[in-house]
Amino acid sequence: MTLTVIGGGGMRTPLLIGGLIARRPHLPVESVVLHDVDPEALELVAAVSGAMLSKAGHPFEVRTTTSLEEALEAPSWVITSIRVGGLAGRVVDEQVPLAWGVVGQETTGPGGWAMALRTIPVLADLAGRIRSRRPSAWIINFTNPAGLITQALAAGGHRVIGICDGPPALGDRIAAVLGAQAADLRLDYLGLNHLGWVRGVQTGGAERLPEILASDELIRAIYGRPLFEPGEIRRLGLLPNEYLHYYYHHDALVGRLRASPQTRAEAIGRVAAQLRRSVKEAVEAGQDPLPHYQAAILARRSSYMAAETGVHRDLAMMGGHVEGGYARAALSVIAAMLDPAAREVIVNTTNRGAIEDLGPEDVVEVPCRFGASGPTPRLMGSLPAAVRELVLRVKAYERATAAAAAQRSWRAAVEALAMHPLVPSLEVASGIAEDYRRRHSPHLDFLT
Repeated sequence: MTLTVIGGGGMRTPLLIGGLIARRPHLPVESVVLHDVDPEALELVAAVSGAMLSKAGHPFEVRTTTSLEEALEAPSWVITSIRVGGLAGRVVDEQVPLAWGVVGQETTGPGGWAMALRTIPVLADLAGRIRSRRPSAWIINFTNPAGLITQALAAGGHRVIGICDGPPALGDRIAAVLGAQAADLRLDYLGLNHLGWVRGVQTGGAERLPEILASDELIRAIYGRPLFEPGEIRRLGLLPNEYLHYYYHHDALVGRLRASPQTRAEAIGRVAAQLRRSVKEAVEAGQDPLPHYQAAILARRSSYMAAETGVHRDLAMMGGHVEGGYARAALSVIAAMLDPAAREVIVNTTNRGAIEDLGPEDVVEVPCRFGASGPTPRLMGSLPAAVRELVLRVKAYERATAAAAAQRSWRAAVEALAMHPLVPSLEVASGIAEDYRRRHSPHLDFLT
């Protein structure tokens, strides 16, 4: 079996290689093909991955290529994790909305809209090539905004599953505060990508959410940082995904992000540049590059939501290690597809009645069982009344943005942005959109 990673030059790719090594008895992948348009990034990933494989006795082959044709020769699965416009594009995504008083974030609000418009045409073309060459292959999409991108690809008839590391990480933290094993936890989790809530927590058949909601200490321990106040969580009656922080505390976050000396994209860019230098120097000196890589990943992950909360994550907040993340989410899907008896995995897939308030073709984020035919979502019933309107508004925005990107219609795209709950008016949407169009040229070369 062959696994292909499009965007394989990304900083987190060696975590995927490490995950495959650790899961070798259960995931008999024989070959991993890493594709990227940046040969220098591929060289760095190859050096770090090569050190990992050497220590493990070379359990499988890893190849790198800048040729898409070569990358798509024989994959069983294709993981997509690309960034059209690179980190420089992410800097723009985060900066522009802040100038208009709207949160600047990679996936939520205007930043996710701009990234989706640049990305959907590229991934739609890629998905078409995969379908023509390897019609049985599944696309496992981690490209952000993951839910919206998955919505666009699913609408095109492609075999796609969207993944996110947020829900399993939340499950881990809930299990830890309850003194349970994550594998023994059953979460009633429902919503959209970066817009989901835990409605129920069962261990051993017993419902534990009331116990959590009654305790300030447990609520604070689950989130680790000042994302939500315990009283706020109790009034909601649900445990929100951490990205709801951007919706529930929008204006305060805009102030903090504006006051920050750098965007997160700029911080990640500095970490990535230092990583390239240190790995190159280690390889040239005949030294092990892994310590440099692990330090860089720790720095990257510790900066997550640091400007928003004023707190950098430490190892304890990460569960004592820097592994996991998207690699764990992707490999959990592949493992579940190979073992129909495997436990549920929370993924982004077409609704098919899972959430009664949404259409059958809408992409939702819910627990799923897997088989050779892909994911089957658990039937979750109706959305909680407290979040129903927000979910419907964001899904309407996602549908409209995906359609505008497919049609390459700028007018439709601006109208879609104005539908987002964090964008206060069509006037603001138009201003943000024009700033993006100017700074992202030629990636936003849409029709009028």
